[in-house]
Formats: sequence, structure tokens, C-alpha cells
Amino acid sequence: MIMHCVGVAFIVLDMTCTQLASPPPAAVCPPVRTWSQAFQKQVATEMRAAPDTAMAEVVRQAIGDRDVARACRKTRRGGGAG
Repeated sequence: MIMHCVGVAFIVLDMTCTQLASPPPAAVCPPVRTWSQAFQKQVATEMRAAPDTAMAEVVRQAIGDRDVARACRKTRRGGGAG
């Protein structure tokens, strides 16, 4: 038995284009903490008095975290002031 099939196919394409919103940021910058000048002077005085304490290390790490947060904010704003 031999079968012979013939067919015609119509392809209909309905395409709609929309502009998508910008994707969310890959990362969210941490907040930049600020301290008063008087508080910063007190911290500096206490760190000079006890530079090898755990608390002094926490302060050094917090300063590093602040610098990272500022750099992140500056990058996210396209190089503007943070």
C-alpha cells in the first residue's frame, strides 16, 4: 500500500513588541552611616588609647564597610559623588 499526502500549511505570526522596564539592580548598596565630628573624635581618642582591642578592630572593619558602601553608591550613580 502506498500513501501519498499533500498539504498546504499557512503560518500566521502575530507579534507584539513592548518595551520592558529596566531589570532590577544586581546588588543593593548598603547604607552609608554618618557620625558627628564629635563622635568621630571620641572614637579616634579611644582607638589611640587601646589600639589592639577587639572594639578597635570592629571600628576598623566598620570604616572599611563604609568605604565599600561609598564606592558602591558612587558606581551606581555613574561616578558621581557618594
